[in-house]
Amino acid sequence: EIDLIVGQVPGGVANIQDIYALSPLQDGILFHHLLANEGDPYLLMGQMAFADRALLDRYLAAVQQVVDRHDILRTAFIWQGLSGPAQVVLRQAALSVTELTLNSIDGPVSDQLAQHFDPRHYRLDLSEAPLLRFVVAQETDGRWILLQLQHHLIGDHTTLDIMHREVQVYLAGQGNRLP
Repeated sequence: EIDLIVGQVPGGVANIQDIYALSPLQDGILFHHLLANEGDPYLLMGQMAFADRALLDRYLAAVQQVVDRHDILRTAFIWQGLSGPAQVVLRQAALSVTELTLNSIDGPVSDQLAQHFDPRHYRLDLSEAPLLRFVVAQETDGRWILLQLQHHLIGDHTTLDIMHREVQVYLAGQGNRLP
């Protein structure tokens, strides 16, 4: 089964840090994910606004540094063809950032993003780490809206709070002070 897992990981065996079973809670979350025909009840969504693209890019670079620090943020979940699901910690997992161009005639960018990526209809591919995705679009006033999607398999609101604090530390140039 390890060969099946290695074949699904970008970079193959060289990019695998660890493989292990799911916790009972993760098993339950995966079960409900697979049971849902549409959407995902365990997809968390949030939005932020940035005055300009440079601030947005700095923020995303800081998030990448946080992802690099924490194994769970570099974890993919693989189950197809296996006797049981496995979580695979990658050595490297680049953030997924999708930039969209939206028409203001269709309403505020933040509303359009929320509608398009509504967890009742949208799903993440759990086999692609990190299970933390970003979508960005520019408002007519020049601000950038960032939509963050995070799957509950890798964390909850407490995880988001910790991530946000660490991102702020990196933005302040104090990343070397993190434990």
